[in-house]
Amino acid sequence: MKTVYHLISLSTLLVYVHGVKYKMDQQKLQDDMVKVVKANEHLVEDDLKQDDKYDRIKSVSIEYNSIMKSPMGGLLFQGYVNDDPSLTFNAGFQKYQDEIETSNVAPKEKLDEFL
Repeated sequence: MKTVYHLISLSTLLVYVHGVKYKMDQQKLQDDMVKVVKANEHLVEDDLKQDDKYDRIKSVSIEYNSIMKSPMGGLLFQGYVNDDPSLTFNAGFQKYQDEIETSNVAPKEKLDEFL
C-alpha cells in the first residue's frame, strides 16, 4: 500500500513539474515573438503607408496580446492606426532568406475606407 501511495505521489509530482515547464516554455515563446514584432514594427507602418494616398496615417499601434505563431510559419498579429481602435488591420511577419518581411498586411473594412 505504501508503494502505491509513493507511485501516485511521484506521478502527480512529475505531471505538475511537466506542466510548469510547459507553461514557462510557452511564456518564453510569447516573449520572443513580442520582441520580434517590436523590433520590426516599422515595416508594418511602411507597408500601410504605401496605401495611404492622403497621408492620414500618423501612428501605428500593435496589439501585442494578439501575436500568435502562424500555422504556415511566421507570426500573425493585429493592430490599429492613429490611436483609434476602430481603424484595425491584420498583419504578419515571415522570415525570408534571413530577413524579416511583412506578409498579409490587410486593413479591415473601416481602415480601408479611411485610407
